[in-house]
Amino acid sequence: MVGIPLTLISGYLGTGKTTLINNLLRTTKKKIALLVNDFGDVNIDESLIEARTDSVLSIAGGCVCCSYGNELIETLESMNSNEILPDHIVLEASGIALPSKIIQTISLMDFLSFHGTVLLTDASRLRSQLNDLYISDTISLQIEQHDLLVLNKTDLLEEDELLNCIDTLSKRFEIRKFLKTVNAYIEEEDMLLDFGPSHKINLEKKQEHGFISSTIKPTGTMNAEALSTLLRDPVYNIERAKGFFKNKKGEVCTIQYDGLTLKIEKTEKNEKESVFVVIGKKNFYNEKEFVEKLNGIQTQ
Repeated sequence: MVGIPLTLISGYLGTGKTTLINNLLRTTKKKIALLVNDFGDVNIDESLIEARTDSVLSIAGGCVCCSYGNELIETLESMNSNEILPDHIVLEASGIALPSKIIQTISLMDFLSFHGTVLLTDASRLRSQLNDLYISDTISLQIEQHDLLVLNKTDLLEEDELLNCIDTLSKRFEIRKFLKTVNAYIEEEDMLLDFGPSHKINLEKKQEHGFISSTIKPTGTMNAEALSTLLRDPVYNIERAKGFFKNKKGEVCTIQYDGLTLKIEKTEKNEKESVFVVIGKKNFYNEKEFVEKLNGIQTQ
């Protein structure tokens, strides 16, 4: 019996995984069961999914890379016990997760058919990330563990910069399959393809992600400009931020920051509670001082 197809979406913080999934859900004709998880004790990514089906699911309990055990296993097993099975399972890994750990869990389940790992990278930041003392190991291991590598945000580079980026990848890694894109758009058949046997992966490698996550629930409204300035302040070494907050007019806004690009947009979602997750580098991100500053720009 052929198992339920499962595709793993991997990629570092801010590479466009949520956008990729939204693109899929808006256009697919398949019954997709979506498992969403992000670093932090609130599943911000699930809240941000704009297109929804009856099969959208999220894993409770924190970061997949650190607590993938019982919650992931039980959730996947529930897929197999449903009266109507999904056509395809798409699992979004945390931005700091290594695919090998998740693949190890999936391999224990004979009712699943693992199709492969789709890895998103940010073309505009990839070369600098590969030279970053604190995150280069994570980025490199993620790239080593791909079946399809998607070079996203290529519109942010000049042609010669893009060629240099591709050259760096080809010299340092064995690239199985490769696509360039903008706004994380790829064809469904490319994304959900069965890539066959994956790369041999050292499943014994341990991950020490080196990040601190703050889940912040503002009780008042916030000045969007002041919030932008605070997040961009190099003093705090903020690597990632995403979620919801209310501006001074009481309007609900989404915020997404990947360490380089910051977007704040109004949304029609009727969120009663403001909440967002901020991720910073361990030993550099002063959580207490940042939260104190954040409280200072709130208005009751």
